[in-house]
Amino acid sequence: MLNSTIKNGGRIALTIIGTTIGAGFASGREIWEFFTSYGLQSVIGITIAMILFSISSMIILWISWKNRTTNYFELLILLMGKRLAKLFDVFIFLYLISGSIVMFAGSGATFKQWNIPFLLGVVIIAVAIWLVIIRGVNGLMNLNSLLVPFLIIIIVFVSYNYVIHHSIIYGDFLRQHLKVWPSAVTYAAFNVISLLGVLSTMGAKINSKKEIVLGGILSSIGLTLVAIVLNLALLRVHMAQKFEIPLFALIEANQEILSVLVTIILWLAIYTTALSNIHGIVSRVQKKVNYSTEKISAIFIFGMIPLAFIGFSTLVKYLYPFYGVVNLYVLAVLILYPFQFSSNDL
Repeated sequence: MLNSTIKNGGRIALTIIGTTIGAGFASGREIWEFFTSYGLQSVIGITIAMILFSISSMIILWISWKNRTTNYFELLILLMGKRLAKLFDVFIFLYLISGSIVMFAGSGATFKQWNIPFLLGVVIIAVAIWLVIIRGVNGLMNLNSLLVPFLIIIIVFVSYNYVIHHSIIYGDFLRQHLKVWPSAVTYAAFNVISLLGVLSTMGAKINSKKEIVLGGILSSIGLTLVAIVLNLALLRVHMAQKFEIPLFALIEANQEILSVLVTIILWLAIYTTALSNIHGIVSRVQKKVNYSTEKISAIFIFGMIPLAFIGFSTLVKYLYPFYGVVNLYVLAVLILYPFQFSSNDL
């Protein structure tokens, strides 16, 4: 029984980490923007963000487990009532769609760097996602169990290797005169929607509260470890903001094998994020239409291929301000949700 709890709690933790470590996180860009640019106080910011991650993840999992939810809309109804849930459903659905398309484009761009056609890079990620999605939430959890440890090991190794060889921390940071905590809260909110899309479907796979607590704690420890080590490395990179992919700034010119490994993990981060988003989309649509998972996922996944060639600057320009409001509101509602119950209900 104990072994089963540890195993399932570990799978939950790796799914949370796989959903959170997207291309922005793995590349170091998000870590620099939200934390490193604030200087030495960035460590405090990361700690705040990861605590919020852990709490919100456990609350989502607990609600899903208690109510056996199968998609994020069912969970939204429980959080905020049907009327508001319908409104937020539209924004979250658009968020997952646009985020997935951006990941498809990212895959195409990554393959293009290897002198492989952009279209082939998009098709490869589409097929790889479809093959996992048709296996349901088990397929998603199993794949994260395989890929996420590899992601963690490479990012931590590259970052730690840079830290031990570079002792100087540069003192002139873009936002060091500002407080880091608002950025930490924003970062936690920024990622909560993707977590909602995945974790809301996992209720039937959870056997006890212990698995929820273990998954939440382990994921928080794992994400904190990766974020802090990467942050400590970026603090030592002069003018890190000038690098589009700061992670490459941590690799010496003669470390070609490491460069290849980093490129691979960046693609895997794109893949796991797109996979989580599309899982959330498919689980939501299945409640509306009487189609199989195979058909629904094929329609959405392969319908996104041509959209990966279109510029989404206008879409993002108008949608992202709404996303900011949606994400902060959902995070606040999640954190406050347990206070509606007595200790006996939890």
